[in-house]
Amino acid sequence: MAMVIELLKSREVAEKELRSQYLANSSEGAGAADKKHTLYDHIDQEAVNALELRTRECVGELSAISKDELELCREALKRIEEVEVPTAEDISVTWAGVKEIDRLVKESQEVMKDMEQDLASMDRHCDQLRDTIRDLEADGGSVLSINDYNVLLRDTEEIPAIVAELQDLVDGIQRRADETNVRYLQYTAFFDDNKRQFDAVARIAELAHEYTEKTAETQARFAQLAREADMALSDTWGLISWYRSFHTAYDSLIEEMQRRRQAQRQQHAAVEDMRARLESMYMEEVRVRTEFVDRAGPFLPSDLCPFIQDPPPYFVVEETGDVGRLASVQSHETRYSKVASAMMVEGTVASHGES
Repeated sequence: MAMVIELLKSREVAEKELRSQYLANSSEGAGAADKKHTLYDHIDQEAVNALELRTRECVGELSAISKDELELCREALKRIEEVEVPTAEDISVTWAGVKEIDRLVKESQEVMKDMEQDLASMDRHCDQLRDTIRDLEADGGSVLSINDYNVLLRDTEEIPAIVAELQDLVDGIQRRADETNVRYLQYTAFFDDNKRQFDAVARIAELAHEYTEKTAETQARFAQLAREADMALSDTWGLISWYRSFHTAYDSLIEEMQRRRQAQRQQHAAVEDMRARLESMYMEEVRVRTEFVDRAGPFLPSDLCPFIQDPPPYFVVEETGDVGRLASVQSHETRYSKVASAMMVEGTVASHGES
């Protein structure tokens, strides 16, 4: 804007050629005659200053809001950095590992079923032995038969093997239980660490939400100011464009003045030529009529053709209007003409018809 203003200040108005009445009508009185008349005199600098002030105020408030929000953001980031996020143990929880635990549990369940069957068999053997002893005592000390004795002996001899097998099964179950328990403890620790991590992330999200809530109102104000600043800048650029066009239009005005003077000279020459031709034709007509009246007039009654003695008509070619005045520049509607018109001194750059 400053460059355009300086451009207008440096462009002096040719007052005599334009017959401008600006300085004569200005409020500066007698001192106005010594003042240099430029295109800058035809704009409202106070309105331009008001527009620039409004733009600076919007930009300044935008800068202040940005600074405040930057401080809030730094504070929020500091609080987020203070949140301790635990590091989980390096344990890979895979679906294969979970399936392995399931397999161990199922194997232990199958072994326990086998143990139940073996224990049930031993219970039956013990019951048979108790029943046999009870029967012997009831018979008064009868002797077992060889077959019964062999059956009891065989069953009794199998008891250590069954007990050993049960012990192996118990050992297998214990081994699987230990492995399952180790995995359980590892996975439990892993899930506990991850829970603490999720809690920390939730705290970070809570702090971020608090920050967005604090800045929601200022963001709305920021958006409003941004729109106002954009409108002010748009008006400023519009005025810059309009003032440039004003400067260019003044150059065109000077060219138009020269063209109109040339056209006026051509028209004046044509008028003078027409006047001379009409004067010559008039004098010739007077001569011819005089000769006719001198020759035939004495013999014609006056009431026969009363206007025969009249002189010929005299045609006058006149120039109307102020011939020395040339019209001022026409005002063209542009995109920013309404805004710029408010910036122009009333009556200085106006639309005039041909004088």
